[in-house]
Amino acid sequence: MDDKGWIGIGGRLALSVAYCAAYWVLWHASFDQWFLPAGLRVTLLLFLPIRYWSFLLVGDACALLLIRVPMEEKYGEAWAYISPFLLGPWVASLAMFYRKKFTAIDEMMRWIPLIGLSFAAWGTLGNIVLNYALSGPASFDTFEKALNFAIGNYLGILLIALPCFLIKLNSRSGFSIKHFWRDSLIAMLVIGVLYAAAASMPDISPLARQSLLMLMIIPAVALTLLHGWRGAAIGIVFVNIAIGQTLTYTGLQAARDQTVFATQLALAIPATILLLLGAKISHLFEHSRQLGISEKQALELARSSVLSGEHNLRDKVLYMAQMQVCMDDQRKQLVEVLKENGQYSAAMLLNSKAVEHMQWFEGQSAALYPMHIEERGLYAVIYPESFTEVWAGNAEVNYALMRGQPRTLTVDLQLVAYRCICNAFALLSECAPQNYRVKLRVWQRRNRRGITIKMTALPSQMPQVSRASTLAQLDLERRVKAYGGAMRRRPRHGVHILLWEPVDTDPRPEDMPLPAG
Repeated sequence: MDDKGWIGIGGRLALSVAYCAAYWVLWHASFDQWFLPAGLRVTLLLFLPIRYWSFLLVGDACALLLIRVPMEEKYGEAWAYISPFLLGPWVASLAMFYRKKFTAIDEMMRWIPLIGLSFAAWGTLGNIVLNYALSGPASFDTFEKALNFAIGNYLGILLIALPCFLIKLNSRSGFSIKHFWRDSLIAMLVIGVLYAAAASMPDISPLARQSLLMLMIIPAVALTLLHGWRGAAIGIVFVNIAIGQTLTYTGLQAARDQTVFATQLALAIPATILLLLGAKISHLFEHSRQLGISEKQALELARSSVLSGEHNLRDKVLYMAQMQVCMDDQRKQLVEVLKENGQYSAAMLLNSKAVEHMQWFEGQSAALYPMHIEERGLYAVIYPESFTEVWAGNAEVNYALMRGQPRTLTVDLQLVAYRCICNAFALLSECAPQNYRVKLRVWQRRNRRGITIKMTALPSQMPQVSRASTLAQLDLERRVKAYGGAMRRRPRHGVHILLWEPVDTDPRPEDMPLPAG
């Protein structure tokens, strides 16, 4: 056998020895009504790979032999030497069922209350059957004693299994909630104060002591509501430990603290409810987070679509400008030819027509894509008459307010604001206004900056809904939603628009160079 094989066997044997030692230590720190070895056994059977189970069961049998062999004279050889080898496989059979049923650890966590209850009942039943068949101790001759042991198994399972689930799922999911550990520390301090109050008053009545212990459930409830099943897990573990510390070891078999047992029974029921509630809350948290991610992705896709359209328009305007330059060169050549032939009046007329054509081209191209917005800002491209003639027609446009510096915003957001203003003009034109009133304000608050647009119209007739105004409204809503903004249609022929972006966004994207000239 190679070294690797020997190392593998050595590791498995070390597992058996470590498990046996841990079981022995936990058994001495346990009571029937607070039985920690059951938690150790169940947790390892749920988390440990099945190929290690044989060595785990060997360690379990050795630990039980150490505990039961000294009782041989009292209960007989059969119970002392045979039952240790049967109890572990008995519990492992139920663990095998759950391992096959739940392949994902997070799915198993959602059912941990019912899994823990079933293991507690199954383990208690196994002890009853083995004790009866092998003439062992009659520790479970009444329902009350069996319930006492089952509750102890259940609390022991929760105490050890819940932290393991918490560590396992956190490491896999990268879970992180703000204030989680702070709230857990506060809950631990509150539970510690209540425990200290119950432990420092030996003459307190059993009812008052039980009331103090049951108040420990309140921090666990708070953690559950704040952090889902993770909060429930932390809170239940803290309360479980605190209540376990109130038990007094008597050295007598089947001895129990009736007052503490009533509290433990009261803890087992809320613990189950809290874990189920916490799992549901965590599921809603996760569902909300996924919806938030989906909404964010949808907004990013819509924003990319809007910007892609703007970039395409920009490329077309640049191409048209290049064509215009070629036409100007040809016009200049034609003017020179006319002058050489003595046709000065025709050359002057051609130059004047070229100037008119250039002004018309600049107005139309600016309406298609405002190239100067990249170097001069939003206000510079909406204030000229060429812009208002295209979008307002014969109506007068009054810029009542233009506050703030738009060049602090990104070019993309300025473009969206520009398109929103154009759409608002088209939308309000359905009432044939005589006058438009425009207010613009660039703002910045904390980690956001944006622009507020308020436009009102003085109508000259009743609104006539047209296809153009309907399309303008749809386009306006699409752009506003893509940038997470808000739009409100005022009843008196007005539109209010709010657009914003994070402050840390670069005002000028690197992939959009300034136009030449």
